[in-house]
Amino acid sequence: MKFKTFLALVVAGGLMVSALVIGACVWLVKTRRLQDAAAVPPDAPTMPVIPAADNALRPADRDLLEALRRPATTSRIKDAFPGRPHKISLYCDTPGQGWNRAKIDLNRNNKWDEKITIVNGEPVKRVVASQDDENYDLEYRWLGGRWVAK
Repeated sequence: MKFKTFLALVVAGGLMVSALVIGACVWLVKTRRLQDAAAVPPDAPTMPVIPAADNALRPADRDLLEALRRPATTSRIKDAFPGRPHKISLYCDTPGQGWNRAKIDLNRNNKWDEKITIVNGEPVKRVVASQDDENYDLEYRWLGGRWVAK
C-alpha cells in the first residue's frame, strides 16, 4: 500500500471517529435535556403565591435571599440555582451597586411568574403573575422578613 493511500485512510478514519464522538455527545445532551424536562411536568401546580401565615418563606424566597448575599460580579446571572424546581435570574443594571432586580419562574416553563425589585441588597417589592402568563396582577412588599400583600 502506498503511503498516500495509508494517510488518506488514517485521516478518513479519524474524521469518522470524531463525527461519532460528536454525535454521541449531542445525543447525550439532548437525552439529558429531555430527562430534565420530564422531571417537572408542564401541568404541575405552581408554588403558592402567598407565604404561609407562620412567616415561613418559600424555597424560592430562601434561595433569593441566599443569592442576594453573593456579590454582583457580572450584569446578570441567568439561573442562580440550576437543578432546583424554580429558576431565579438576577440582574445588576448599574455596575458597582449590587443586584437591583430578580425574576423567578416557579415551574421552569420559561414564563416569569414573579419580578422582584431589590434595594441595598434586600427585596422591596414583588409583583406576581397569578395566572402564570407574565401579566402581573398581584403586588407584595417585603416587611419584617416576609411578603405582605399591598
